Amino acid sequence: MGNSMVIGGTAVYVPEERLTVESLADQGLLSPNEAASLLGRGMASVPCEKALPSPDMLDLTLHALLDRFHVDPERVRYVVMPYLYYSFPYTKDVLGSLRRKYGFRQAACFSLRDQLCSSYLMGMYAAGKLLEAAEDEAAVILLTVEKCLLPGQRYGGGVLITGDACAASLLGKRFGGDRVLAVRSVTDIRTLQQGKLKNRADDVPNYFYFVNLAKVIRRTLADAGLDFNDLKVAIPNNITQETWQQLAVLLKISPELFYTEGPSVSGHLNTCDLPVNYARLALEGKLRPGDYYAMISLGNGGVIGCAVCQKGNDPPVLARRP
Repeated sequence: MGNSMVIGGTAVYVPEERLTVESLADQGLLSPNEAASLLGRGMASVPCEKALPSPDMLDLTLHALLDRFHVDPERVRYVVMPYLYYSFPYTKDVLGSLRRKYGFRQAACFSLRDQLCSSYLMGMYAAGKLLEAAEDEAAVILLTVEKCLLPGQRYGGGVLITGDACAASLLGKRFGGDRVLAVRSVTDIRTLQQGKLKNRADDVPNYFYFVNLAKVIRRTLADAGLDFNDLKVAIPNNITQETWQQLAVLLKISPELFYTEGPSVSGHLNTCDLPVNYARLALEGKLRPGDYYAMISLGNGGVIGCAVCQKGNDPPVLARRP
């Protein structure tokens, strides 16, 4: 999908407190072999929010976004919230509470879950479609949070450990910021693992994942009128480094194009991986105004997202607890 959408600003919240692999092993939540596997992959700890419930994490991050980028609440037509885990008390109207607190009187609010770890880019794709039909001054807020409420949600099969984080992005046509040149969101039924819950084995060959990833990335770059040589960096979600190394071989590009430090720094943050990785690169000066970059996500079951953007002048903001 070609797009005139702009990311007018991004705010992320990453807790300072860390949960270590050793502590999970001491609690009996990881076996010694599982802990050793994670440590061998460079995943020693992940950010963990023990004090704030997820609605407060959303509030904190949204406040930082609105305060830094001076958003008129009357312009907000949609609040879209991708998330993966059930992180909320069922008695709380999370989006309704934020809508009332911040005066989003014109905004429709809804959540997205079906794209799993690719839900953030699905949210960006949906925002683009919504903005196509809206007046030029309209804005969409993309708001995502991941917080593990159950210990079993932390462990990802010997290769990943999940952390907590929150992110918010402002999207619209009339903002300064990062231009979204193209965005795609795709699901291929050949990669749906229908037998996995029965026999705990992947029943689809892995090559479908890589073929689909390569196809979606190439098509998104073509939509943007770019090729791999134009990209400063490809920012993937925080899954195994081997995924991106094998994809680089298939695409015949250098694996160094992919930013793969995310898992060792943050662990797996599900829908927050991409905005947190983006914020880290921008704030460290590794992504500068004018640079082209791609965000790429692969969710379990083969759901794929890709967005190609050009960095603007405004840096992301880090939300902090008062």
